[in-house]
Order: sequence, then C-alpha cells, then structure tokens
Amino acid sequence: MVDAITEFVVGKIGNYLIEEASMLIGVKDDLEELKTELRCIHGYLKDVEAREREDEASKEWSKLVLDFAYDVEDVLDTYHLKLEERSQRRGLRRLTNKIGRKMDAYNIVDDIKILKRRILDITRKRETYGIGGLKEPQGGGNTSSLRVRQLRRARSVDQEEVVVGLEDDAKILLEKLLYYEDKNRFIISIFGMGGLGKTALARKLYNSGDVKERFKYRAWTYVSQEYKTGDILMRIIRSLRMTFGEESEKIRKFAEEELEVYLHGLLEGKKYLVVVDDIWEREAWESLKRALPCNHEGSRVIITTRIKAVAEGVDGRFYAHKLRFLTFEESWELFEQRAFRNIQRKDEDLLKTGKEMVQKCRGLPLCIVVLAGLLSRKTPSEWNDVCNSLWRHLKDDSIHISTVFDLSFKDLRHESKLCFLYLSIFPEDYEIDREKLIHLLVAEGFIQGNEEETMEDVARSYIEELIDRSLLEAVRRKRRKVMSCRIHHLLRDVAIKKSKELNFVNVYNDHLAQHSSTTCRREVVHHLIRRYSSEKYKNKRTRSFLYFGESGCLVGRDSETMKLLDSETMKLLRVLHLGGLRFHFASNGDLIHLRKILWRIAYRRRSEPSDLEVYLL
Repeated sequence: MVDAITEFVVGKIGNYLIEEASMLIGVKDDLEELKTELRCIHGYLKDVEAREREDEASKEWSKLVLDFAYDVEDVLDTYHLKLEERSQRRGLRRLTNKIGRKMDAYNIVDDIKILKRRILDITRKRETYGIGGLKEPQGGGNTSSLRVRQLRRARSVDQEEVVVGLEDDAKILLEKLLYYEDKNRFIISIFGMGGLGKTALARKLYNSGDVKERFKYRAWTYVSQEYKTGDILMRIIRSLRMTFGEESEKIRKFAEEELEVYLHGLLEGKKYLVVVDDIWEREAWESLKRALPCNHEGSRVIITTRIKAVAEGVDGRFYAHKLRFLTFEESWELFEQRAFRNIQRKDEDLLKTGKEMVQKCRGLPLCIVVLAGLLSRKTPSEWNDVCNSLWRHLKDDSIHISTVFDLSFKDLRHESKLCFLYLSIFPEDYEIDREKLIHLLVAEGFIQGNEEETMEDVARSYIEELIDRSLLEAVRRKRRKVMSCRIHHLLRDVAIKKSKELNFVNVYNDHLAQHSSTTCRREVVHHLIRRYSSEKYKNKRTRSFLYFGESGCLVGRDSETMKLLDSETMKLLRVLHLGGLRFHFASNGDLIHLRKILWRIAYRRRSEPSDLEVYLL
C-alpha cells in the first residue's frame, strides 16, 4: 500500500523539478537524487508486498518510508508556499530577482540535507532487516494504461443487468409489488447478510418496466448506520422530482418536522413506491413512516436490511423476504459471465482451477464478482498464482471475503489504488456523482494526463476500471454511460482500514468525534461541522478539507467554520469541498472575504475556484 504513496510523491517531485526549475538554484541535483532513491525504494516496497511479508521489521520499514515520503511532500509544498507569499507581496506571480531566488533556495537547503540523511538511514535499515529483491519498480498490478483501455473496449457484459440467482426472488417480489390485493401501504423487507445482493435485487425491481408503468411516483433513498432523518427525507423529495426552482430552495431551509409534513403532502392521494436501502435499526423506519401516507392507492415501500428484527418489525402490513446463498451452479454462472470476458480459450485446467476457487466462495455473490473481476485481468497462467494466494489464507475451508478484497486491491496500479483509497472519504451508502469524483481526483493531484488523454479522461478510466473489477458499483446510467456510483459497505470498510493505516484520510463524524491525527493530508467531516470547527484544530499538514453533511447548514463570516478556513492551519489547503453548506453574509464585504479565501486556494492549484459547492442566501 505504501508504494502507492511513494509513487505519488515521486511523480510530484518530477513535476516540481519541471515547473519550478528556475527556483531551485543549488538544490535541483539533490532533489533529483531524492527522486532516484525514492524510486529505488519503491521497487523494494513492491517486493515486500509481492512476497506478502507481514513481519514487524517489514512493517516498521514501510512506516519509515511512508513518513519520509510525506515529509518530502511537506518540504516541497512549504517551500512553494513561501515563494508564493513573497511573489504576492511584491505584486508579481513569479519572482524575478535572482538574489531573492538564491535566498529562498538557501532556505530549503537544510531541509534537503536532513532528507538525504534520512533516506540513507532508510537504505541501511532495509539491508539490516533483510529486505531485498526488486531493484527497479514495476507498474502497480499487472495492467498497463493501454491494457485497461483494451479491456474496457472488450467488455461484453453489462454488469448493471447481471443478477444471477435472484430470478425467483424477483418473481415473488414483483408479484407482491404489482398484484397483491392490499390497497393500503404495504412494506416488502429484503434481508440477509452483507454481500448477498439485497441492493441489487431492490434495484432490479425498482427499474423493472412493469414497476415504472404501475408507479408514477418512485423514490430511492439510503439510510446506513450514520443517518440524519432530515437528509433522508430530502433525498426522497429530490428523487420524486416534484419540486423545482424557488420551491427547491425554500425546502432546503426546512426543519425535519417541516420536511416530514411536506413529503406527506406530496404523496397524499398518490400511488407511490419508495425504496429505503440499508436500514440498521427500527428507529430509522419509525422516523420515516410518518412522512409516507398510509393511503388506499396501493402504495409500496421496499426496505433492505441485514437485520431480521428490523425486517420483521417495520409495520403491521409487511412481507419479509430472506435472501439465500447461491448454489454452486448459480455461483459458477455468475463467475463465468465476468471472469472469462477476455479469455478466448477455456481449457480443462483453467476451468478446474476456477471451479475450485468458486467452490470456496460458499455462494456469496460479492465475493464471487470481486474474485472474477480480479481474474478477468489475468492470463490463464496467472490464475494459479491467485489460487495459491487464496489457499494460503483459507479459513474453515472457505475463502474469506477480506482475502479476495485484499488481493484485488494489491493487483491495482498505484494510481488506481489511490482512487480506491479516496472512496473512503464518502459517507456509507453515499451515491457518488461520477463527474464530481473525477474533479476531486484531478484536484488532489492523483491523475497524470498523457498525449492521448486529458486528466479527466484518465480519471474516468480509473473509475471504470474499479467498476469493471466490481470494487465500485454503477448506480445510475444514461445511455450506458455511468452517471453515479457507490461503494459497497464491505469494500468501504477495506478502504477505510487501509486509509487509516496510511494516514491517508481522517474522517470526523458522529461515531468518530475526535481528531485521530495531526499529520493527515485529508480532513473529512460527515456531520457536526460546527463542533468540528470549534475544537482546537492543529493539523497544519491538511491539503484537502471535504464536508459531506446536513443540507442547508448555515455558515456566517464570524463562524468557527470560516475562521478555520482562513486560519494558518489551512495554509497548505488545495482542495475544498463544501457540499450542502449555505453561507450567510451581512454585507458585500463578507462575500469578498470568502472569495479571497477561495482564490487563495485556487492560486495554489493554478486553477479557478469554480467547482466549490457554495450556496449564498
């Protein structure tokens, strides 16, 4: 995992050497040397990962490399900031005074010397710990950029439509949706363990042509463990698409009780279908059901949950449907559809190896599709390597789903690893707009363009690769083009775990209401932004601040949030996402103050602050 971060920093040093060559008098050769050493170390990191070394010495050495890579980034960014501040004071974008350049260059010399001593120490410890092998880095995973494009063009299966083993379930539930005689509001609960396909089945029902024809008013919302009733109600209202223009702005300011009354009024006297995905507790349903009229129009509600007590305790009129594991025949059909997309010839040995692996998945669809996504990018000779890796981690004669996830993650190129880790910023069950994700990945600096593709095109290819591997799920499509996506909660847990190990993202929410790091690059707030902002915040290494919280949360110029954004702790900030916040300004002067903050961030990114979600009253 550390190799993804080191490769990112190596690329950053390279870009810095090109863009800031005139500013690096006296230290350019030293930076070139650091870049070379880091690239060499990157090769040894790949070897540690390939050999699956998990001894304490390897972990300690990898941690040293990670801290070093982050410190290199800090030195470069801090130096860059000082140059910008001097140029702003002089009213120039670039310094032209040679003496000034030399003075600034000398300011970075001591830092570079310290870094050089540290990298020598890292090399000595590598030799002491007996870490050897690859001396030149190899591409992350086994898939080049060209190969990714070829695989994408070769896709023969529309994953959105593949729901193997759920045909009988869908038939039973369609009967309940369309032909059940009860005209009152009726609840259908789909329950079972994570990874069985509850959401996939609900989406198949929701998108059925007969259902669309029968229910003019349809809405989809998710709940998850971290939920705010007001946000859920707002998502249902938006999904119904019955409010426009000024009315939409008006309801953004509604309190929870007002949203409840408003939604009830929208649906009163109408035949509706609402899907409530991933409910964890009965209280969540109790807080929603008052907003859904119990009329006599034949309305239906579909609920998905992992918990039987929730499925059977939602309402007086309900049908609870438990999902089963797939049979071996169904498992193999699902696997075949995805794993052999790019293999023309299936010999007996390959089929035997595939069936042995599928048998150990024990009928869990998510485990099967992620394994198939991994193998679909492997040559037949590489299937045995994957099989051997799985066999080393068998538990109770079964492949544990986390093992498959881990193998699939390790097989990614370093750029795709960063994209996958970045998915940990989003709240559970969050529907991710594809274009927003692309903009964020580019803004973070994870994406490098090339002669054939723009950075945005490259970012799209990484997202499609994750979808192709079943590490990311397409939610909405338009003319077969993915418009939004979602990460399964089990895969999100993997991304969060690995992000925490790498100090990659620090998430602040109801369940984690304390800052766990003062060195993390990315600070993410899911709720409670006022409480977060009011605490003493000392992380001066923040590069990205992202808010995903309550819609319509008001922020004024003198608020703790604005003070935080304008503070010294945010001086290296390059990415700012403020989804759902509304800013209240008493005068034009307040608005100018916000614009100065936004332009300061844009100046560091050499872009314009056009992609920030800011709502003004």
